[in-house]
Amino acid sequence: MVGELRADVARLEELSGRLHGLAAEASRLRVGPAAGPYAPALDALMPSVLEAARLSQEIVDSALIPALAERLGETGDVMRATAREYRDQDDTSATRLVSAYLSATGDWRVDEDPA
Repeated sequence: MVGELRADVARLEELSGRLHGLAAEASRLRVGPAAGPYAPALDALMPSVLEAARLSQEIVDSALIPALAERLGETGDVMRATAREYRDQDDTSATRLVSAYLSATGDWRVDEDPA
């Protein structure tokens, strides 16, 4: 078991880079009108299509995608900082590493919808 924490920390640091890459990709996603292509004349589109495009832009492009990119980037930051802090620790520090990581990233559980 000696050295397992060191291997896990190295993997954690590697994955932090991937999360930062995913955050950058996510920030470039578009599903609303910016995603295009659309008909050149707005009067050629059904009202439901225009409303769907508006909702996509307001909810997905303006709120969900930025939140996703921010969460991925923040989690990547935590992973990198945790890996650096525990890089030279022995395997007995594994529990402290997990506690530090979970404390920094918050609660990832999704509660059941009470409705």
